[in-house]
Amino acid sequence: MGRVWDFLGLVEEEDAWTSALPSPVAVTRPSSGNVRLIPNKPPDGRSAAAPRPELPRIPRERNAPPPVDVETEILQMDGFGDCPHLTSWYKASVPVMLDLRFLPTEVAQGVVYYATGLVSFNQGEVSQVGDGLVLVSPPGVTVSASEQARLSKIGMWPASPGS
Repeated sequence: MGRVWDFLGLVEEEDAWTSALPSPVAVTRPSSGNVRLIPNKPPDGRSAAAPRPELPRIPRERNAPPPVDVETEILQMDGFGDCPHLTSWYKASVPVMLDLRFLPTEVAQGVVYYATGLVSFNQGEVSQVGDGLVLVSPPGVTVSASEQARLSKIGMWPASPGS
């Protein structure tokens, strides 16, 4: 690399690439250029790495906000052009039911990949509710039993076995 820098005229002195400090450890030098091998441990046996400062511990259970029951927004997707609508509802902490039944398989998979990427940064959830129906839920938001009944009446949630 030193020769490249010399060729480009970025170094004025030839010895700028040689080490001024002698190495305390006998190191075999490779046959090419200004490469110097650094051993993993110094000769006295101590670790060469500086000790790390103590990092604060993150509690395993975080204080999550209590679940919120809200009405689900239903989007009948026509393609990728509707993904900004999904994003805006998700940012408003509203669960979104995606109706993908009328999309080609490749486009429907792409929309699901988009939804998965959308929820991945804050631990939301994407779940398949039925054939071509996908629920995108923000973190801390649940679909209540009454909301599930409402969605079931309009064919957007599978009917419970007791109905």
